[in-house]
Amino acid sequence: MSKLQSFLETALQEKNRKDSAHLGNRSLYIGASDIAGCPRKAVLARRQPVRFDTRTLLKFARGHAAEDLVAQIFQAGGLTPQREMELIHPDYPFLECHVDFHFRFRREDGRGRIHVLELKSTDGIPGEPYGSWINQLHVQMGFVRLHNPGWEITGSILAVDLNSGAWQEFNGYAPQELVFEVLLNKGIHIWECLQDETLIPSVETGLLCDHCPYRLGCPAFAGEVAIPQEILSLAESYLRLYARKAQADRDLKKLKEDILSFTGSAFRGSAEDVLLAAYEVAPGEMIDAGLLKERYPEIYEEVKKEKAGFTRLDIKRVKTQAQPNAARQAA
Repeated sequence: MSKLQSFLETALQEKNRKDSAHLGNRSLYIGASDIAGCPRKAVLARRQPVRFDTRTLLKFARGHAAEDLVAQIFQAGGLTPQREMELIHPDYPFLECHVDFHFRFRREDGRGRIHVLELKSTDGIPGEPYGSWINQLHVQMGFVRLHNPGWEITGSILAVDLNSGAWQEFNGYAPQELVFEVLLNKGIHIWECLQDETLIPSVETGLLCDHCPYRLGCPAFAGEVAIPQEILSLAESYLRLYARKAQADRDLKKLKEDILSFTGSAFRGSAEDVLLAAYEVAPGEMIDAGLLKERYPEIYEEVKKEKAGFTRLDIKRVKTQAQPNAARQAA
């Protein structure tokens, strides 16, 4: 590692510390992101903290950069929202949240409205917000409502992809008492597990499991794994797109046959902005690896080369007697 790279990585650690200073000592409270995620991860992150690698720290820095950029855009448009507003639960002081952007408005009738905006920096904009994003927003809206009785509370999620220069707002959220109660109980459960090491934190699987430093030994991945809803939604989207691809392949084959029935095997023509050409591709040769290995194993050993492996994903619908249309399998 060069001296410059070594310096940058050390400086990046310090930048992350400064950027997160407003969050205080995370070991003293349970935050909205903890409640929105996996309780086991939240507990282990405090009991067995890990040093973030450069890739993760750069993603954190990208998130802070996206927040600063959006704040500057708001200001340029004439809005100055309150940022990183800290809210503590009045009955459970170990539960608190930090709201990314907080807007206050007064209606013509005098009623007040508060809008909570949660910003997420992403690699690619998802078709719909992830479940953990929605849960985090519900925690924040619930805290805002507790501290602002009588005000109308609304919320949205702004996903920003700085790499592609795209963003998408997922709007239309409002506090839901039952959802907030469930999430509060989850936060209390995390806190109780931290106070009593004999308690076993619950496990919630999700999209971020692959990035979890505590995945090894996680009981959720022992044996057959239950598919979380947000992954199931992605699998459903995959199946829909795959069905469209299969139909598109069939349509393309039929169109090709119809066009070749006119052009034959030797044709070149154009009309407007379309160039049409058909031509024969000469037959070629290839090595039958199996036959070479069988008849000339010594030569095969000399000429073979390693082939990179890959991760295969199989997603298909399966039918069961109980739920013939709803059963699914993903591996």
